Amino acid sequence: MSQGFHHVAACIDDSPSAADVIRLAVHVAAPHARISVVHVLGGPPFSESVIAAIGGAFGGAPLIDTTASHREIATALLDSVCEDIPGAQPLLLDPSGSDSAPDAVCEWAAEAGVEVIVTAAHRGALARAVRMVGSFSGHLGRHSPCPVLVLPHGVPFGEG
Repeated sequence: MSQGFHHVAACIDDSPSAADVIRLAVHVAAPHARISVVHVLGGPPFSESVIAAIGGAFGGAPLIDTTASHREIATALLDSVCEDIPGAQPLLLDPSGSDSAPDAVCEWAAEAGVEVIVTAAHRGALARAVRMVGSFSGHLGRHSPCPVLVLPHGVPFGEG
């Protein structure tokens, strides 16, 4: 790997580890490589979903519809991350046509010829022990069409 990877996908969200994922992606990329900065569009946060469900349960319309604002926020996040990284291309994935968010990334990566996916684990030992909801990075590691670099929970990379 002395030359680096020519197409790197950096999967980010709005967590503090996103900057570390970007630094690691840049580190493993070849000179003049394509770096796809990927964010998977999700639904509204859990608290907003609960409020919307309560509104619907009592015969009213859902109280909050933030799909458009989530897309705008995610697009702004991607644009701000990519503006200072040579070769970076923002990609907002909509997982609605896939079984899950990590499946959407795996399908896209296979089609786009991604050579490595960089992501971060967000759950610590306690959450893993009690099998809390989902594991994006774990799913990628098991189903990706290419190698996956997972930055462990709480481990920074590079200078921040």
